[in-house]
Amino acid sequence: MNIPHNLLQQFIETIEAELQLLGQLEQSFEAQLDALRRHEHEALEQAAMTTSELVTRLERLQQKRAGKGRLLRRMLRLELSAPTEQLLAALEAHPESRPAAHALRQLQQKLQERLRQTRQRCETLEFSLKYAIQIGQELLELLQLLDQPASRVYTPTGQTRQACPQRSVVNRLG
Repeated sequence: MNIPHNLLQQFIETIEAELQLLGQLEQSFEAQLDALRRHEHEALEQAAMTTSELVTRLERLQQKRAGKGRLLRRMLRLELSAPTEQLLAALEAHPESRPAAHALRQLQQKLQERLRQTRQRCETLEFSLKYAIQIGQELLELLQLLDQPASRVYTPTGQTRQACPQRSVVNRLG
């Protein structure tokens, strides 16, 4: 069976683009961590927006790669759910697609390693953000405890009121 060279090339280019995008995503995660360490909220927000855009682009590339993979599987008469290893073995069985299959095997290994690294960086960022949120909540609770009125006094009418006017430490409106 003759597999179009341009289809294999597009599949390779899609994986290469995905690898490049994963590298950018890792950099964006690192930028968020740096902004968090430096307490630069605007930089953190900007890096988070960049991350969101990169994730959207990455999802599109993954869909494109999956589509090309399904098309290759159909052309090789494999099950659409056949694992990548089976696809690569089928490509290697055809002499005209062996070089592309070898390149795809190397790219697949690089992709798996990059995905592992990116997941680790994402988990580090997730932990840091959750920790920062927890610290912020604890500080707010502490400030609210400081805001409690010290005592109450009786008014001439027999009612009780706060001994001194309440001064909020936390802006409750915004």
